[in-house]
Amino acid sequence: MDNKKEWFSEWFDSPYYHMLYRNRDYSEAEFFLSNLIHYFNAQKDRKIIDLACGKGRHAIYLNSLGYNVTGVDLAAHSIQEANQSANENLHFEVQDLRNLRYKEEFDIALNLFTSFGYFKSKEEDILVIKNINKILKPGGFVLIDFMNSEVVIQKLIEHESKHICDIQFNISKHVENDFIVKQISFSDNKIDYEFTEKVQALTIEDFEQMLTSEGFNMIKIFGNYALEDFKRGTSERLIIVAQKNV
Repeated sequence: MDNKKEWFSEWFDSPYYHMLYRNRDYSEAEFFLSNLIHYFNAQKDRKIIDLACGKGRHAIYLNSLGYNVTGVDLAAHSIQEANQSANENLHFEVQDLRNLRYKEEFDIALNLFTSFGYFKSKEEDILVIKNINKILKPGGFVLIDFMNSEVVIQKLIEHESKHICDIQFNISKHVENDFIVKQISFSDNKIDYEFTEKVQALTIEDFEQMLTSEGFNMIKIFGNYALEDFKRGTSERLIIVAQKNV
C-alpha cells in the first residue's frame, strides 16, 4: 500500500495543516469527551483507543481523567509529538486504520472529529470497521463522530481565504462523486503549495449498513457534542454509538 499517493498521509503530516487548523476549540473537545465518559459510565479500568488521534490531545485529556489510552495515527510527525506525553497508561503508535495490530484489547474505540471516510472506496471503510471489531473486546463499544454530510453540503462555502502566520490560505470547496472536496492553495517563501482534502459524504444509512454487516449493533445516534438526538436536516454532527456483538 503506497501511502504517499494518499492525500491525508501527506497533508496531515504537514506543518501547514496544523497551522491552518490551529484555532480548533479545545474546550469544545473536552466538553464532548467529558459527555462521552458520562454516557458510557466508563470505569477507570476500561481501555480506550483513539483512532486517528493526530497529536494526541484527546487521548492525553482522557488519560488525565485516569484512563488507560492508546492513540494511533498514520502521521509519523504527529505521533512523535504525542509521544512526548506518553506514560505507562498512555501510548501512541504509527498505525494505519486498515491494518491495526491489536486483537480484542479495548473496551471503547473512538474515532473523533470526522476522521473517517478519507479513503477512495467504501470497501476500505468496511475494512476499517472490520479492524475496529477485531480490536474490541466482546461487548465493546465504538463511537464514530462524523460530520452531518447533508447539512455540510447545504452550507458549503465555495470560496474563502484565511490569513494565518503571514500566509494567505485560499480555500475552495465542492462536491464531486459523493466526496466533499476542499482544495487549499497558498505560497510560503515564494514557493507555491496546493493540498486537497477529500471526505466521503457518508450518511446515517451508510454507517448503519457497514456496522451491522460487520458484527455491530447500533445503539444510539447523537447530533451534537451535547449528545442531543440526531436530526437529519439540522444537526451539525452525526455521532454513532455501536456495540460489538458478544
